[in-house]
Amino acid sequence: MSPAAPLDDENLLAEILLRLPPLPSTLPRASLVCKRWLLLVSDIRFFRRFRRRHRCSPPLPGCFVPDRGGVSYTPTMDSPDRVPAERFSLQLDGSCYSNPLGCRHGLVPISPNLWKQVLVWDPVTGDQHHISFPPGLDGIANSIHGAVRRAAGDGEVHHFQVILVGVVEVDKQHVGVLACVYSSDTGVWDNIISVLIPFDAYTTRGIFAVCFTGMSAVLVGNSLYWRLGVGVWMQFSSSIWRGRV
Repeated sequence: MSPAAPLDDENLLAEILLRLPPLPSTLPRASLVCKRWLLLVSDIRFFRRFRRRHRCSPPLPGCFVPDRGGVSYTPTMDSPDRVPAERFSLQLDGSCYSNPLGCRHGLVPISPNLWKQVLVWDPVTGDQHHISFPPGLDGIANSIHGAVRRAAGDGEVHHFQVILVGVVEVDKQHVGVLACVYSSDTGVWDNIISVLIPFDAYTTRGIFAVCFTGMSAVLVGNSLYWRLGVGVWMQFSSSIWRGRV
């Protein structure tokens, strides 16, 4: 008996399809080849393997940019993977400036100036969660940055956590760095964490880099990092829920 052709071998076919580029159109187009390919790429076990394999090198379909009265989406990919700008742009009531704080796990946290709240937006489903700033951070709304993460880092988990960080001048020698965590599972903010750092380490240029230019936090392992100034970073460990400089 002659050996099966490579594409007739179920295990080998799965390994080949796993190595396709992780573009939005890849799996839908593969599913159109035949019913066998459709069953394979729509299998949840295959999909999870595909996600794990390409987790470190996902494509960048576009980016969110601040806009007056909302958030604009700028697509970066060509057809058939190009998402129209209007599909993921968000218009908000009023004319205040809205600052997207990053994008992680399919969610976009947005801080509209003057609202004293953070909006967590799912651009795919359109769901919006309006969360008022916790007492202690509501007075420094213009010096706030933050990030969002799903509790398990998986789109199958619906509850999420918001981390807000802020800066406030304590005296002529020190600046206070504040952080607080909100859980959609409980609907409450944790206690505010505060750290004092020397004022000269937190320059005016550093304040604007964190709060106003849209620089997002960097996720490394289980920790989020914000740049506070030249050579000064804030580390927020999600595993122990503590902030430190």
